[in-house]
Amino acid sequence: MKKILTILLLPLLLLSLASCGNDPLNKKYNGKTMWYDIRVGSNAKNDSINHELCEWAIADNTSHGVKNEGLTYRELIDQGYNLLEKTHTETYIDSLKQVYKKP
Repeated sequence: MKKILTILLLPLLLLSLASCGNDPLNKKYNGKTMWYDIRVGSNAKNDSINHELCEWAIADNTSHGVKNEGLTYRELIDQGYNLLEKTHTETYIDSLKQVYKKP
């Protein structure tokens, strides 16, 4: 009985350990799973701003003919901050990053 239990639990344990190291924000953009991936990769404090920044970056890329599929969510969020810098002061952007970015 113990051998069967060990055989069943070992793969589950290995899968759970492997998935712990994956940051959803480092995944490549996928329009179908974007909302879920960003929500899981963010905390409650910053998931809405991360969604917004991602949306701005996607819209900007689409208008310039850039494919989003090759970019990670983290790259899109950083691009969103860069777009925000064009319309707001540096102090405002720095304060947003300080409050909302994950360490």
